[in-house]
Amino acid sequence: MTIPAVGLGTWQGLGIRNKHQDVRDSIIYALRAGYRLIDTAQSYGVEPAVGEAVRESGIPRSEITVVTKFPSEWHHDPLHALQISLDALGLDYIDIFLMHWPSAADGDEWNLLPITASPTFVETWKLMEKCVGSRCKAIGVSNFTQKLLDEVLAVATIVPVVNQVELHAFNPNLKLVPYCHEKGIRVISWSTLGGGGEHTPKANEILAHPLFKRIAANHGCSTGGLALSWAVQREICVIPKSSSLSRIEENIHLVTLTQAEMEEINEAHTTIARIRLADHISTLAGERDGEQTIKGWTKQEFGWEDADGNWLT
Repeated sequence: MTIPAVGLGTWQGLGIRNKHQDVRDSIIYALRAGYRLIDTAQSYGVEPAVGEAVRESGIPRSEITVVTKFPSEWHHDPLHALQISLDALGLDYIDIFLMHWPSAADGDEWNLLPITASPTFVETWKLMEKCVGSRCKAIGVSNFTQKLLDEVLAVATIVPVVNQVELHAFNPNLKLVPYCHEKGIRVISWSTLGGGGEHTPKANEILAHPLFKRIAANHGCSTGGLALSWAVQREICVIPKSSSLSRIEENIHLVTLTQAEMEEINEAHTTIARIRLADHISTLAGERDGEQTIKGWTKQEFGWEDADGNWLT
C-alpha cells in the first residue's frame, strides 16, 4: 500500500452545530482540491458525514484512503467494531483500521482497565489481524510507543501499517519515528500545528514564535505550512483539520526546508518548550491510586517516560 503525505483530519470538537454538514462539505472540497487521505474515528461522531462526502465527491473510491479508529470499549471484539464503522460510513471497505488507544475499557469507553487486564492491547491486536480482508485493507495502532510496539511485534503475524501519534515541534518524537520506520511502520501525526487552547497556551507558539516565523518567511509560507512541511520532510504523514476552505488548500502545498532549518525545528523542544498535549486534555485525564493517568494508564505504562520523568519517545 501507499499512503498520501497530507490528509484531512475530521475531529471538529463536540457539540458543534451543523457538524455533519460542515464536515461533509469540507471533505468534499478537500477531495476535489487534491486530498486523497481522510482520517476519522468512531469517537469523533462524524463517520456518517465522512462516508457521505466520499460517496458524493466524484472521486473514485479506489483513490481515497479512509482511516478510522475504534474506541477502547471494543478491544474485546474488533470485528464488531469494524462493522460499526462500515455501517456508519456506508462504505464497502475501510483502508486502515486503527486501535485508537492501547488501553481497553469494560462496557463503557471510560470504564478503563489496568494495563495487565484482559483484553490486553496485544490480545486486541491478535483479534484485529482477523479484520484484514475485503472489508479492511490494513490495520494499525494509535498512541503507541516503542515499549508497546515491541510487545505487539513480538507476537504479530501482521505488522501495524501505521502508528498515529501526537507529534509537533514541542513533542517531535525523535526516537519513536526512526524506530517505527525501521520496523516498517508509517507514522501519522496528530496536532502537528500544536494548539491546545487556554490550557496549554505555550503550544500555540508553534504558529507564533519568532523562530518559526523566520523560517516560514524564508519560504514564503505560513507557520502552519512550515510545521506540516517539517513533519512530511521527516517522512511523517500529517492530517491537519480545518473548516476554512482557504486553509485546506494551503495545507496541501508544502515547502522544502534546509537541513539547518530542520535541525532548528527538531531542537525547539529544548530551546522553546517541551509539551505533551495529551497531558492537558481534560477528557483523557484520570487518577489511579493517587497517581495521574491518561486513558487509565500512567506515563510509565505508556512508555512515554521512565521512572525519573525522562521522555523516551
